[in-house]
Amino acid sequence: MKLLKYKKFEGLHIVCKKCGRRLEVTQTPYNGCVHPLERQKYKAELKVNGVRKTRDLRSLDYDEAIKELLEFKNELSNPFKFITPTPIVEFKPELLTECVMMYSDWLENIDVPKHQQVVRSKGYIKSTIRYVLNFTDFLQAKKVNLNTFKIYDLTDAIVGKYYEYLEPLCKSASTHNHNIKALKNFNSYLIDKKGYLIPNYFKDINQQYENANPISVNDGDFNKLLDAISDVDSVHTFKTGERKNMYRPYTRDAIELVAFTGMRIEESMILKYSDIVLDGDGKIHHLIGTDLKFDRAHNWNNSKEPKKVLIPYSKELEALLIRLNYKENLGLDKYLIAGDVNIKRKTIAVQLSDSFTFYKKKAGISSKITLKNMRKTFLTKLHTKTGFVESMGYQRSAKVTLVNYIDKAEVVKKVNEMGFSFFGD
Repeated sequence: MKLLKYKKFEGLHIVCKKCGRRLEVTQTPYNGCVHPLERQKYKAELKVNGVRKTRDLRSLDYDEAIKELLEFKNELSNPFKFITPTPIVEFKPELLTECVMMYSDWLENIDVPKHQQVVRSKGYIKSTIRYVLNFTDFLQAKKVNLNTFKIYDLTDAIVGKYYEYLEPLCKSASTHNHNIKALKNFNSYLIDKKGYLIPNYFKDINQQYENANPISVNDGDFNKLLDAISDVDSVHTFKTGERKNMYRPYTRDAIELVAFTGMRIEESMILKYSDIVLDGDGKIHHLIGTDLKFDRAHNWNNSKEPKKVLIPYSKELEALLIRLNYKENLGLDKYLIAGDVNIKRKTIAVQLSDSFTFYKKKAGISSKITLKNMRKTFLTKLHTKTGFVESMGYQRSAKVTLVNYIDKAEVVKKVNEMGFSFFGD
């Protein structure tokens, strides 16, 4: 593995833009990085008044990178001093691989003015760049030399071949569309944000139809799954030979909380005893949930109050809360699930999804359901039993709820139970 030229200089580092590792660290070979030279960049890291400031340097030449670092250092010490009245000509790389790296930096808000920054999750950035890199992988597979392929070399013919390449490769319309959307956004960034005079060949690609056909979990299967949850025969052996215990003392309680609140998995795991609201008689009236998905998209800078969801009371939810000793813990800033365990909420969410699938198979349930289907089940029941699902605030609009979360077969079943008649009362 080759490295960029490096001599120790205060504030200068080499980083891999693929995995984020510093490559001048030599305790282990290349600090565990196995990615090629094309993914490496010089990076400046300086401290100003105790605050860490970073910048990815444009040049891949050591001496030029040092000059950039010193200019950056001077800027930090004189943030409002204009060195020259002439405008700085922005460096615009032409190689496709360099444009992808520049796009990755922009998504991470590197050198983006504060008022233009958008907070994006690491998962979103990673998946977006992965989808774009799928295209470069395709080009390499077609014997295209990425060391010379420029963004201006892109043609309709190449895009058409990639479209054909994706069709059998993607197992779902959603995966196919994610790949196309990422490339559309990448091309739009180059045109709208960086001023490249190139066509957006991906703009007019028709995305595949995603058939929203939500299914809910029937009562019988749900009860069978709950009965299967125990610490007996709870070890799953993966294809790699790795063995993992899928049981935790809170597994059943956590799955029931997801089912009886209708919140997303991670949203259910952040519910606390302080979120329980009692009525005037001291009985459970509702719980206050937080719509994390909405907040991450529309309230990324925490400038507004988080979007709250009022979770309605049910007998099943009350029975679960009694089992969780809510009366003794009422008002405490403590999680309902695994409140005494030092574990990240996202980790529990992933853990639960895996456990749900494991115990579903153990219970002999053949339907293609996951823990996410419990939200669809809750909203379907809320819709058929009360008719208030559109006004409960579980989704940003009634259309999203009705199209993506309501099991139509269950609605038909409920209509039949009500004795619908064309000419009847």
